[in-house]
Amino acid sequence: MNNIKKEVKKKITIYSNENYLDGYIRNEFLTSNGDANIFMNLNDKNGLFDSRTSDDQLDLNSDIYDYLDSKSSILNNNIKINFYIVGLNLSSIEKEKVKHLIKEHYAIELYKIQKEYQRYKNKIISLLLIGAFFLICYALMSYNLFTEVFVFLFSFALWEAFDCLIYDFSDIKLKRESITQKLLIDIYFK
Repeated sequence: MNNIKKEVKKKITIYSNENYLDGYIRNEFLTSNGDANIFMNLNDKNGLFDSRTSDDQLDLNSDIYDYLDSKSSILNNNIKINFYIVGLNLSSIEKEKVKHLIKEHYAIELYKIQKEYQRYKNKIISLLLIGAFFLICYALMSYNLFTEVFVFLFSFALWEAFDCLIYDFSDIKLKRESITQKLLIDIYFK
């Protein structure tokens, strides 16, 4: 049992090391100019487009987005991504359609996350204003029966505002940067 614990601890030390991850990213993805190359091999066109869609509502297979998301998730958000689709012989119209669908997908994702970002921003501002209002009420009505209520409401509103700012808002900002990074990818076919 101790051997397993030692081996697990050893592997955690090796693979959670920042130098290991940086080396992996550098060897696996990064080019000499600092861009990242992500390659996806496809054998036939059936794996490219979602079989449930067609014509004007045509969409790519969700596995392509999942693959791109998983590969790009370990990259910093400031690295330019070159996405290569390898193994398909597509016409120029199909290539443009694929490029358009990828850009459209991430534009929609950016729109959704931007709405969420704005909602949290409004929530934080509202909670801060409510907290300030109850602080002013507390100051004006000092040493009254209602002061405890105002102190509670003031504290609660500010606590929620800072909780939202520290945890939720920063997560949404990171998601927004990640989606924007993928919206700006260059797509190539080999």
